[in-house]
Amino acid sequence: MAFWRRLASLAALLAVSTLLVRQVRGGLCHAHASVREKHDAYMLPPPPVIAVLSLGYKSAVADILWAHVLVTQGLYVLERRRFENLTRLYDAINTLDPSWRTPYLLVDALMTLQTAAVSVREVVETREILERGVKHRPFDTDIWLNLGQFVGFIAPSSYFDETPEMIPVWRREGAVYLARAAEIGGDEGNAGWQSIGGASILAAAGERDAALRFLERAYAVTEDPELKTDIERRLRRLVGEAAAAKSLGRIAAMNERRKSELPWVSETTMWLLGPRPQPSRCAGPDHTELDCAMTWREFGVRFEGESNAD
Repeated sequence: MAFWRRLASLAALLAVSTLLVRQVRGGLCHAHASVREKHDAYMLPPPPVIAVLSLGYKSAVADILWAHVLVTQGLYVLERRRFENLTRLYDAINTLDPSWRTPYLLVDALMTLQTAAVSVREVVETREILERGVKHRPFDTDIWLNLGQFVGFIAPSSYFDETPEMIPVWRREGAVYLARAAEIGGDEGNAGWQSIGGASILAAAGERDAALRFLERAYAVTEDPELKTDIERRLRRLVGEAAAAKSLGRIAAMNERRKSELPWVSETTMWLLGPRPQPSRCAGPDHTELDCAMTWREFGVRFEGESNAD
């Protein structure tokens, strides 16, 4: 009998406690559910301090922060919230592991695909992070392409309605980044095809000489015959038939020199090595022969001189 009395007392206590909790917390729960405007608190110290606190495990801490970025971004998209601390987290990750390429490849998507309107400040911060990427990975074609496409195409066409004066500046600078991507990428991952639009930007901006150099470099480093044909068409449209023939002739002469000297070396590698002068013909001062050129730039200048003399 005593057992059942204790059990009844416990049940009554639980019932009263539940009613009290509901009375106290019910209104708070309703208020919490109705709140739509939410802000994040950033609790981490500055990036240099995080690097010290990692105790040498910088890459491991960067992995943890990156996992947090990806998970939080997904949750915030579902909740229709802006990821306010994304730039700060990127600063920390890049400080901990500045050569890690994955965050650089995804930054334009993570920063700009928000549920709210993207500000110009966030667009500029995205560009700064991509520029940080090419600084720490100067020969990574994919990051150069991301940077060039974002600066030259995505940002000017989407985010500068209130600051239209920035559009032509960013387009020209993006074309320069795309030229660099084409120059170092060759045919890797269709880098030439993806970056060739930069020449059109330069031409439309009146930068005819820069567009010409862009196309010449892209033509020189690619081994894709279809892309070569496309670049030849662009060159003829840009500078005319005669000037395009002269430019292509100079590049052809350089390739002939490569084939005669180092036929087993790719075109891209040969552009890095440079021409090989003939010591027997170039001894002494004041030699202007084509065989005495020490660099490809010098080779091109001497070839132009010989062509004009003919």
